[in-house]
Amino acid sequence: MEANTSPKQTRRRGKALDVAILEAAWEQLSVCSAEEFTFENVAIRAHTSKPVLYRRWPNRTELFVAAMKQHRVHAAIERPNTGTLRGDVISILRQLNSKQSDAVMVLAKFGVYANWLGVSAHELYERTMISDQPSIMMAIENARSRGDVTCELPESLLRMPGELGRAIILRDMRPLSEADIVATVDELFLPLVDHYERQARAAADK
Repeated sequence: MEANTSPKQTRRRGKALDVAILEAAWEQLSVCSAEEFTFENVAIRAHTSKPVLYRRWPNRTELFVAAMKQHRVHAAIERPNTGTLRGDVISILRQLNSKQSDAVMVLAKFGVYANWLGVSAHELYERTMISDQPSIMMAIENARSRGDVTCELPESLLRMPGELGRAIILRDMRPLSEADIVATVDELFLPLVDHYERQARAAADK
């Protein structure tokens, strides 16, 4: 009698199991309708059981938020180093566009059914899209180290390029075009940074 030589499947536990479930949840979000985003379907895709999911996330909203956040961690923005504020901001927006536009479009698809998930569309957006620190801060930090930016900039301005980019994706259900990115930087962001720089210099000269 021959021994069974087929490899045994390693039993996943703890963090490894959490990651596998959230990856399965993201896959389900990417390909299914809102009605198909159920604990049963995610459990099947993750090769586990519904009770395992319920022990970690009490409802679909929490599972949705956790899957979106993990996807964004995997799509983290790298610090640019182009030598100019303009180049760095454009680089960040290009990365946001290539790495995270799919998450924005998933949010748009599910935002319509937010009440069905038991939460408002605004809360879904706040919990999945808003970071503690805007990615544009990396470009500002680079600019400060070069002496290109010396004044304090309001957080609303730092969040504006990313927020506007996401708004365009939500509106058009497509990634940003290069023209969208350049216009955001050249026509809106940089002129406002220059405004605050001139305002700070004028105050210092008084």
